[in-house]
Amino acid sequence: MPGTDASNIVGILADIAERSQKHRDSLPQHDVSGGAFYSGVSFVLNGVSYLAPLDEISEIIPVPQTTKVPGAKVWLKGVANLRGVLLALVDLQEYLGRPSSRNILKQRVLVLDQQGSYLGLVVDEVRGLHHFEESEQVEGSLSADAVIAPYIVGGFERNGELWRVFGMKELSESPELHQVAV
Repeated sequence: MPGTDASNIVGILADIAERSQKHRDSLPQHDVSGGAFYSGVSFVLNGVSYLAPLDEISEIIPVPQTTKVPGAKVWLKGVANLRGVLLALVDLQEYLGRPSSRNILKQRVLVLDQQGSYLGLVVDEVRGLHHFEESEQVEGSLSADAVIAPYIVGGFERNGELWRVFGMKELSESPELHQVAV
């Protein structure tokens, strides 16, 4: 706006914010989950689909450029700048003792916010958001893979397909993940 100084703009923005807060209860509410019991982000590791609890993922990004960390284990790919915040990048396949995916175009990073400290987990592919009903929940042994078993915290079955829930919180609290030095 020609002739508008910074103090006018700040005043206009403050007025908009105040009016928005005043009228927020009158706006229509939309429940995107449809009353779902569980919502998770589907991702792939070694050809197997997993779910990450939606409330444990702060965002999903393409694999960023990283700076290597000298003397770190091979699965720590380095650190990246995520909008001014340091993001440690871990290749989840390599952390689990498997070769990393070679398809960098499909790889994505699941970003975990751990009280202001960020961890990025590189996965083979992200397939989207899925919602499950309580009746689709399954119990019992959900993983035959001993390396992944400690991180499987639940599962769902739909149309004969098993969806394993990969506990990102359990992974981030794992002592092995914090031992990055060679």
